[in-house]
Amino acid sequence: MSDVEVKELDKRSVETTTILRKIKETTEMELLGQISERLGTIEKRLDGIERELGKEVSDDILGDVDERIIEFVKKNGKACAEDLQRAFNYRGKNAASARLNRLHSQGLLEKKQAGRRVYYFAK
Repeated sequence: MSDVEVKELDKRSVETTTILRKIKETTEMELLGQISERLGTIEKRLDGIERELGKEVSDDILGDVDERIIEFVKKNGKACAEDLQRAFNYRGKNAASARLNRLHSQGLLEKKQAGRRVYYFAK
């Protein structure tokens, strides 16, 4: 075998190895994409289950004040900490904000930020 033939074989071997590597990388990326998509679906389902479980637990232990707060939010369509402070005679916004945030974390209220204010909505 001549030097030219050996060089040509080496070149083809390198090209074949490069092509095989690209195929392997592409296949791995496709698999990672599928795994990521499935994981996202599972996370969404778990979030829904956790929300439902949290809602059931919180319904059983919801106090009178929290029930009145939820009714206040439903009646007004939305509420921020300042609204709650005025309506329920809280001394400061922090206590009202903490109460609203706790109801949100229990899955009973939705929240959206608009500028510096955080508004809570009934679910």
